[in-house]
Amino acid sequence: MNEIFFITLGLLGLWFGSDFAVEAARRIAVKLKVSDLIIGLTITSIGTSLPEISTNILAGFSTLAEKDASGIAVGNIIGSDLAQITLLLGIVGFLATLTIPMRSLKRDGFMLFIALILMYITAIDGHVSRGEGVILVLAYIIYLIYLLNQERVLENKKTKSKSEKRDYKIGIDLIKTIVGLTVVVVSAYLIVENGVSMALQIGITESVIGIFVGLGTSIPELTVSLRAIKERAGELSLGNLIGSNITDPLLSFGLGASVAGVTISQSVLQFDFVYWMAATTIALFLIYNHMNLNRKESSVLIILYLLFIYLKLTFFLTK
Repeated sequence: MNEIFFITLGLLGLWFGSDFAVEAARRIAVKLKVSDLIIGLTITSIGTSLPEISTNILAGFSTLAEKDASGIAVGNIIGSDLAQITLLLGIVGFLATLTIPMRSLKRDGFMLFIALILMYITAIDGHVSRGEGVILVLAYIIYLIYLLNQERVLENKKTKSKSEKRDYKIGIDLIKTIVGLTVVVVSAYLIVENGVSMALQIGITESVIGIFVGLGTSIPELTVSLRAIKERAGELSLGNLIGSNITDPLLSFGLGASVAGVTISQSVLQFDFVYWMAATTIALFLIYNHMNLNRKESSVLIILYLLFIYLKLTFFLTK
């Protein structure tokens, strides 16, 4: 099948693109004395969230054209973020023990809950208006400004990297970052488009399709995180996953809702949202408990994702 070929091609592209993005982002971080965590929470997270952003914006325009794609938009965000905070974080935790500073966990973990709560409040009546979408986007911008301002007052790290030279050109790595993230986005598009096509052929409903779309659009976060681990930048890996879970409910979903509004079913509100919040709470608790994530705790996260898929397909397949 052509879909299988393009999905395979997309996976290869994701690996290549993420390699470029992580290496270039790390060099820029070292040169500018910015921590790996901040890079992961901002530039890399927004870049790897472009599939979710583009999917939700396109879904908004589709709704304007009287082809309501709200189910895909909402399912994309919940499916992607739930996969990241459970399955992807579990996989990454299996490959390396992830640690995060207490300051960062309190700040970004708290903001992650705020992002989920804000999205839920706007959706609780079953419809997110354009104005509410704009509010979500503004909330993300405020968070981003706060994050960057806070980093400026922190003491610069003592870094002696062999890749840091006096004639170092930031522009070159900026181009590499853009090229790498572009390849990631295009590759994710191939995976999502062909994955949805295969799902439609076997008659999966819109809500379930959103899960597959979300899993596909979360692959950039996984590949970037895996490359970060390979480069021994575990802080960047964890920061990227947490950052994306803040970016998607506020920026990705907010941009899509600001185009045409989004309608959300009661089954999604009562099951998907609740499970998403519970899984996020468990994930952050496991990290907070020891300030790291080991293999046993990673197993719990993976099981949480598999349980969600089982419950969704068993009880909510046609809802």
